[in-house]
Parts: sequence; C-alpha cells; structure tokens
Amino acid sequence: MINFCSLGSGSSGNSFIVKNNQTILMIDCGFGLKETIDRLEKYEINPSQISAILLTHEHEDHVKGAFSLANKFQIPIYLSHGTYQMSRKKINDGYKIKFEIIKNFKSFMIDNIGVSPIPVPHDAREPFQYRFDYKDKSLAIITDLGKITKHIAQKLAGINFLVLEFNHDEMMLRNSDYPDSLKKRINSHQGHLENKESLKLLNAINHPDLNRVVAAHLSEKNNDIELVKKLIFSIVGKKESNIDVIDQDLGLEWTST
Repeated sequence: MINFCSLGSGSSGNSFIVKNNQTILMIDCGFGLKETIDRLEKYEINPSQISAILLTHEHEDHVKGAFSLANKFQIPIYLSHGTYQMSRKKINDGYKIKFEIIKNFKSFMIDNIGVSPIPVPHDAREPFQYRFDYKDKSLAIITDLGKITKHIAQKLAGINFLVLEFNHDEMMLRNSDYPDSLKKRINSHQGHLENKESLKLLNAINHPDLNRVVAAHLSEKNNDIELVKKLIFSIVGKKESNIDVIDQDLGLEWTST
C-alpha cells in the first residue's frame, strides 16, 4: 500500500507526502519552516521521521521551507543539478544538508520505494516530477508543466494513483484581471496545465487499475473545483469518492492505493 496526503497545493505553496510502512517521502516544501511543521503535525508526522525531501524545481512555492527543514532535521534532499544551481542562493552557508543529485533521470530507490524522475516542460532550470512504485502499487505526482508529452504518458503506464495539475480554465484565465504577460506565461508550453490538456493525459493513460485521481495546483481565481471534479469523472468514470481536489489551505487528508 502507498499512502498519500498533501500539506497544500497552489500558488501559495506546494508539498506532498508519500509513505508506506517503512518510508516517508516529502515532495517539495513550499511553506515556511514553522508552517510546514504545523501542517505536518496535522497529519501526525514528526519531521525527524521523513526519509528524504524530493524537489521538483526551484520556484519559491515548491522550495520555500525545504532547506531550513532539511537542515534542522537532517533530512537528505534529492534534486536535479539545475534545481540545485538555481537554489544555491536560498541555502545558508551554515546549513549542513546532504544533497543527492539526480542524474540522467535514472530511477533509484529510497529505502523500499522506487522513484522515477520524469522530465517536464516548465519555465525552470531542470524540472521534473516523480513516479513512485512499491510492490504492485504505483503513484505519480505531475504538476507544474505547460503541456503533456509522449514521454510523460509512457512513464505513467499502468499507474494506480495519479496526482495531476488542473491549473486553469482557458476562458477564465483569458477573462481574468491578470496582466497579459502573466496570462501568456501561465498558458504557454512552459507554464501550467489547462484543464483540457490535463484531460488529454487522463485519456491517454486511463485503464481499469487507475483507482484514484487527485487534482492539484488549481488556480484560486481561474478554475473551479466542481468543474474539475466533473471533468475528471467524465474521463475515468470512477466513483466520485475516488476523485479529490487538493485545497491550498487545508491540503488533502490521508488516502491510499
């Protein structure tokens, strides 16, 4: 069994937890140190129990508390060379952190969980997302990308549990009060997933053993939770209880596959 929860997901901060009976992994840490510890306590996680922090890219809403948390609780950080280079100014000279540089997107093990980095198109130095495998169960987190590629779909073959970005609705973004430059960035192939693009991925990988889909990184202004749930349901045809949306402030309670 793989268990999952989220401390929150959106433009104000992103952090996800993947765990089994032996290992606890934190994917991104986009909240400050105190807020991260408080949010972890809600899910009965002591930071000292975390086996590793995996970073997807260097943007503040994904790394804000990562280095202070890692330093305080002696947690190793896994990241790409590009993410490390772009984050160096955020790392205090006095920090003692073990950095594990992920090379060539090769899969690796952290304790008893298999980790597969997945490169994605996003406006960062060397970004990627992750797939996790434990025994016959699999979970992937795919956010912060502007478009779906064949490689992403291939890496998600047979996935049981998918956390997928549904960032914005194209029409809502177009009619929003965002500056044109920001609209262009969000809607670009290096930006964030529009609902219809997310549905393309679901169509490509949908199979009988895909038993849970969780929507992440929703724009508070340019998307709608109920709309996203209906769109996912229209593709995967699962019970509505198997479809979730992560709240920016409340996160998402423990669920599993």
